[in-house]
Amino acid sequence: MRNGIAIGLIGLLTATALGQTRSTLTLLNDRIPEVSFEDAPFDQVMDWVADYSNVNVVVRWQSLELSGSERDKPITIRVRNLRLSQVLWMVMNEAGGSDVKLAYRASGNLLVMSTADDLGQEMMVRVYDVSDLLIRVPRFRGAPRIDLTQQSAGGGGGGGNVFGGSSGGGGQDDDEDQGGQGNDVNDELAEQMIDLIRQTIEPDSWVENGGLGTIQAFGRQLVVRNNILVHQSLGGPVEDTD
Repeated sequence: MRNGIAIGLIGLLTATALGQTRSTLTLLNDRIPEVSFEDAPFDQVMDWVADYSNVNVVVRWQSLELSGSERDKPITIRVRNLRLSQVLWMVMNEAGGSDVKLAYRASGNLLVMSTADDLGQEMMVRVYDVSDLLIRVPRFRGAPRIDLTQQSAGGGGGGGNVFGGSSGGGGQDDDEDQGGQGNDVNDELAEQMIDLIRQTIEPDSWVENGGLGTIQAFGRQLVVRNNILVHQSLGGPVEDTD
């Protein structure tokens, strides 16, 4: 084991060979067969990330050191078959400890690492399609209805069909209840979703709680303006294309 670092060789060769033609976001989703760090200095681990991903890794050491994260902080991790993004978060958790939260953002062929507070000042706007979560499912019109009373009384001999009523019987009620809005967006559900996001994802970052972030429903989409941590929580690794 050299410099306390051992990695899956196959994963390294694959990423190096394809790194020049694949986006940083795609590489972050690559699974690594094996990663093992044994008291490896933090700066050497970040050098490994740069070599593995074949992208430019910029660590804002001044911000990290001001927060108490040193370059030589020992990192110990042993994992198998995880995405590069997952390994990166584990490294950041080790480097930051319980007191400092680290984060990263991807921008083209660049990966920027710093503290969450530092990157949290950089606001980004993203639009999320939530159609599948907001569509009101229409009731099935003209569904056959089971009349257990008729079945019991008739004993199956002239008491009527167990699926009582014609295909149109009762269907009109469904149409009236639906009001012709079978495929409308559920605005109430959208508001509930927005409230849940504000309460569970970086609560202090939203305007309602004294932060700068905003979130609005626009049709079947959510328009979110907030920091990189929020967007990574909502949609996974984010590539900054602004």
